[in-house]
Amino acid sequence: MNVDLARLLEEFEEKTSEHCISSKINNATEDDQSPEAIAERLAFGFCENYSGKQSSWGTYYGPMMVWVGDDGKPYESPSLSLVDHDMIEYWKNRSKNTNNPIMKARYSGIVWDLSEAAIGEKPSYRIAIDYVNALLEVTDNDLCEHPTETITKITRAFSVASALNNSELIKKSIESAIKLEDRIAEDDKAGLWGFSFDLFVLGKCRYLSDIQKRKLIEDLESRLERVFKDCSPWVCESAGIPLATYYRSKGMDADVSRVIDIVGRCFENACEGSAAMLASSWLQHVHDIYINYNMKSSAERVSRKISQIGPEVIESMQEFSHSTEIPRKKLDAYLDSMTSGDLETTLNRIAIQFIPKKNQAEQQVLKLARKYPLTYLFTKTLQDHKGRPVATIGGIEEDLEGNIIQQLSQKMNIDSFFLRHSFNKASEVYGMSSDELTSFILRSPIFEESKNNIVQKGVKAYLDEDYMSAIHILVPQAEAAIRTLVELMGGATLRKNRQGGLQLRTFDDLLRDEGVENCFGADTSFYFRMLLTDQRGWNMRNDVCHGISPAGAFNYSTADRVMHVMLCLSQVRESNT
Repeated sequence: MNVDLARLLEEFEEKTSEHCISSKINNATEDDQSPEAIAERLAFGFCENYSGKQSSWGTYYGPMMVWVGDDGKPYESPSLSLVDHDMIEYWKNRSKNTNNPIMKARYSGIVWDLSEAAIGEKPSYRIAIDYVNALLEVTDNDLCEHPTETITKITRAFSVASALNNSELIKKSIESAIKLEDRIAEDDKAGLWGFSFDLFVLGKCRYLSDIQKRKLIEDLESRLERVFKDCSPWVCESAGIPLATYYRSKGMDADVSRVIDIVGRCFENACEGSAAMLASSWLQHVHDIYINYNMKSSAERVSRKISQIGPEVIESMQEFSHSTEIPRKKLDAYLDSMTSGDLETTLNRIAIQFIPKKNQAEQQVLKLARKYPLTYLFTKTLQDHKGRPVATIGGIEEDLEGNIIQQLSQKMNIDSFFLRHSFNKASEVYGMSSDELTSFILRSPIFEESKNNIVQKGVKAYLDEDYMSAIHILVPQAEAAIRTLVELMGGATLRKNRQGGLQLRTFDDLLRDEGVENCFGADTSFYFRMLLTDQRGWNMRNDVCHGISPAGAFNYSTADRVMHVMLCLSQVRESNT
């Protein structure tokens, strides 16, 4: 061991923070590749309470960084592969020889946690005992820089003690945690209290005494009363939800309603005088809380408030637009290529050309997420034309599909320009009549003969630019065609209802049928759902059939998409095999 490192480790016998230890060790051993220096750097290089999804260690400690290299392979630092038998033995000796509780906890902790994963050997039970005792000493003497770090230490101490089923250490951990919370709790800082309640009351710890349990419940009740008056609704929620969860587990419905009512009123009061968009977001949140705790009348009251504030939300939104110029020659060349051949070839080409590609959109989303990560971290709420929240799109990790739908919806808006010009060019070149277009569509066996006149009227309305009529006529016929397709492919179109009878499957359910995807392919079936039945997309069928769409929605862009769906459906042919 080099002299600088030895002197540094002696200095650490005094009270020193974990971050400071790591930083000084790295600086002192930057160019030192001795086994001791590497072991010390690694010991404090692992990330405690690791929650990353990219490591497969299955351990409490994990790599500080994980990334994918240019070769497409994952890399991590520090790597578990660097830990060998000699390093484990070195950490064991350091845990015995150091007098610094923080260092003792770190050395014994990584030996206990990483030994089996790194070298395939189970560590001694004694190491775990030393680990928990060191963590308790760190907690009881407030040796961490920040109280949240101390909460992590005592939580780990309780977890390891419980895994050992050591009643003495479990009881010490409980007592230490409760005393810690009493020392550090501040009403307006929700992260500094409530952890004892979560660990021991909600965790149903059998070693928690009745006196301790009563104290934790009474403390949280008192805090709820205080924060309702003086703190933000989010702090109030942090106190109320754990209490409500506990009371519900005990069947104490009156207390559940009382606590949730306090939380809800705190949010509702905070919304008064707030910006419309903020108020709408908070009201949606409290609506979810009321629903979750079966307080339907309160949820309905909040629902009315959300509807009332909707127009203000729309007024508060800002419009962002971007324009680009397309040279006329390029546009003409594109349209000539789209309409070359004959009318049938042109219509087939339009049908295929304007089906969005899901995989391409996924790659675009992932690329954008790497370039603008913050944009894809937070949940986005989609509002309808009245400002009502209709759907949410989560962060990219938990809701990749939602982000793909949003990306495709935006692309479809851009593609509407080219789809419109393609239809116009086809009419200009071939003088496309309603009879010709209807005949092309009805070649598909999934359109019932009894519906031919209805389809023709919808097509005629489209060509006459009566888009409102065309959309109202053709959207239900598209749904009927998909239902027929499912039947022809041997699928079920009925399901049991709550009255004991049978009813038709919903359009969205039909579009998710395996037979539909087998017939059209993944891209087209996904496109149909996004366009017609998914609230994160255009949701055209539901908005039209439920009378939600405003008059302005019945425009050429929407009508072109409906006609494009009809062209896609027209591609189906009966198999001779």
